[in-house]
Amino acid sequence: MLSEFKPLRVGLVGCGGMGIRHARAVSGMRARGCAVVEIVAICDAEEGRREVVAGLIAKDGRRPAEYADPAALFADPNVEAVDIVLPTSLHHVMILEALAAGKHVLVEKPLALTVAACDLIVEAAGSTNLVVAVAENYRRIASNRAVAGLIREGAFGPLDAMYARNFASPEPPVKAGECPVAAPPWYRDRRSAGGYHVLEIGVHEADLQHFWFGPVRSVEARIGFFSRKRDNQAFPSEDLLTASFGFDGGFTSHIDFCSTIRGYETADRLLIGREAVVSSNAWHAWQGGEVRFEDGRREALDRMIATWIDQLAPEHRAQVLPHGAWIEDSEALATEPLTYGVGLAIHDFARAARSGTQPEINAEQARRAVATCCAMLESAELGTRVDVDDVLSGALRAGQAPLNQAIGLA
Repeated sequence: MLSEFKPLRVGLVGCGGMGIRHARAVSGMRARGCAVVEIVAICDAEEGRREVVAGLIAKDGRRPAEYADPAALFADPNVEAVDIVLPTSLHHVMILEALAAGKHVLVEKPLALTVAACDLIVEAAGSTNLVVAVAENYRRIASNRAVAGLIREGAFGPLDAMYARNFASPEPPVKAGECPVAAPPWYRDRRSAGGYHVLEIGVHEADLQHFWFGPVRSVEARIGFFSRKRDNQAFPSEDLLTASFGFDGGFTSHIDFCSTIRGYETADRLLIGREAVVSSNAWHAWQGGEVRFEDGRREALDRMIATWIDQLAPEHRAQVLPHGAWIEDSEALATEPLTYGVGLAIHDFARAARSGTQPEINAEQARRAVATCCAMLESAELGTRVDVDDVLSGALRAGQAPLNQAIGLA
């Protein structure tokens, strides 16, 4: 059991919005008796951001060591593992340096900016006994785990299609010390983020759909640029993404994302099975909708999810929703790290590092999620449907060329 392990001594690299969320997740877990991680060091180039996160951690006991240079943190012998929470364009460089220093690595999603960058990480990870895990939190939201279980149990019958929408107004800035609801500014620069909808948000969707339905085999996508904000940006992110994913067996899914719609916000999801149709009043989590069965019965989705969680066998619950690493609070879903899946990602990483096992999402699995997102770029570039395997193999890379050039992998 994980309780037999000593807390993993972690260095947090990046004290921005998501760095704060990771620190709060660790604090929340420890407060609930789940002391699987201790943040012993932090790193950020900005002293003010370090001060905010160091203050949060110090409330739990010892103040962490503080560094402005990641190399200094990687050299700290008291640090066993690192949690990298930086702009995506920096991920592959930081991961390679951390592995070279002998540290286990947890990195915020996505694994890297392009498939070529992911390849470097997979190769380096394969030559060590160190864990590389990705903190993809959406699949770890309790309702998303429950729906995955219900799908595997055949609760909705064979599946035919899924539709998802996420339309939003431009987002407000995040204040220092807050858990982010809005995206940080670098999300809007493709050189840093790879595309707001295509990669930073799209990787959530790619991973969720793999989690629910299996590997995405093909992608067709269109992206659009129409915000006035992009006039002052040299390499702006897209404003609109519409895409369809193809799976084995003929199942298809469709997504529409747009972040510049003022005065009209909606996010929802619809899953069409042959025995039931499932609706959700949110995009990032299944909540507030209902299940309509072919025989005319209707059931509140939230109730069905709660029943599935309540009926979990103890050993299964310990794997998918371990005690102390999550709480159920739909009202605080977007702001509380332990409802938002961050605690479960950190818990899984600690378990893998301490036990010498694979994490739920390792580098190779995360590479496929990035390839699915990059397939959207390649499809938009070519104007046709593309196979994800062709992106994984490197046969298709023209759409990623500007990104590879930006990170020195052209």
